[in-house]
Amino acid sequence: MYSSRTEWHRQPNRLSQLLHERRRSGKPIIDLTVSNPTEAGFEYPAKEILASLSQDSSLRYDPDPFGIPAARNAVSAYYSTKGIHVSPSDVILTAGTSEAYSFLFTLLCEAGDDILVPMPSYPLFEFLAQLSSVRINSYNLRYDGEWHIDIDSVRRAVASSTKAIVVVSPHNPTGMFLKKNELKALNEIARQHHLALIVDEVFSDYGFEEDERRISSTAANTDVLTFTLNGISKSCGLPQLKLGWIVVSGRDDVKTEALHRLEIISDTFLSVNTPVQVALPKLFLAGEKVRKQIVGRVEQNLNFLKQSLPANPPISLLSTEGGWYAILRIPTTKSDEEWAVELLMESGVYVFPGYFLDFQQEGHLVVSLQTPHAVFVEGIAVILKRITEQN
Repeated sequence: MYSSRTEWHRQPNRLSQLLHERRRSGKPIIDLTVSNPTEAGFEYPAKEILASLSQDSSLRYDPDPFGIPAARNAVSAYYSTKGIHVSPSDVILTAGTSEAYSFLFTLLCEAGDDILVPMPSYPLFEFLAQLSSVRINSYNLRYDGEWHIDIDSVRRAVASSTKAIVVVSPHNPTGMFLKKNELKALNEIARQHHLALIVDEVFSDYGFEEDERRISSTAANTDVLTFTLNGISKSCGLPQLKLGWIVVSGRDDVKTEALHRLEIISDTFLSVNTPVQVALPKLFLAGEKVRKQIVGRVEQNLNFLKQSLPANPPISLLSTEGGWYAILRIPTTKSDEEWAVELLMESGVYVFPGYFLDFQQEGHLVVSLQTPHAVFVEGIAVILKRITEQN
């Protein structure tokens, strides 16, 4: 009766089951995985946000497949503040970046084709690809004191069925930004194999330090067909309003054909609601106030980690350039899951074991830098004590 696309493993893993039981029992939890800004204790400019959604023009339905002009102009202005020219005509609004991926998989792939994605990574691509009857193949990120794209692994992963390379910049959870030399290499691979680039920049407003090696955005990449994704969920801390976008760039003829096809895909759904489109120019302004708070919290927690972790093992902090997460390198005397389970059961501290984010080797715990600072300090102290005492 049901599609094979929805045949997912639904049995909760051990850690998730224990978390559910602890919550149900009312036992305290020190949650170091908070990633929802609306639940992280930030002060939202409620009057501004609500007023932006209460404009009279929100009552009028005048659909445009790519989004109303005023909203696309606002996205163009967002890039202008970064010194990047993006024509509003190259912007497509979506109901979040997950829908953007779905549109692009539909645009680029036949059933059974594959997309290259980074590993480790946030476990979203597999579900989105499966719903589009697309396969996922991975390339590696490598760490040598900082994170890099393993370009050779990209080359090895390309097959005749490959249609696109996905890049996340800064990457979640490693915090790695795409570098100029990496983009040059990816452009060469994409040209050689007639591939598109899909670059997810949802965390791009959360860089920790300036680095001239970085690509600030691929929205102006014209070497190959490129789809740059972003949205207000992260940039403005407004995940509840579900508005993202795709910027299409590349050689004019290829870009034009992509836009024509995306227009039909978008027109089929017309999914972005009018009030949030009308509100977008004001939401960008209100979102600046939220973003500043998130930046402050993330930097505060990251600095605390750097100052608190011992100079030598058994526990250390992997280098990160941006985003909302930090990766702790821990002893492999136990599996990541065993460490995470022990922390939750014995101390009520909840963290992500590395395999939750497709780390292929043991020895990693992932924590959210968005966690309220007092909670973060308490939880990190517990982790340090427990791991240090046992190693």
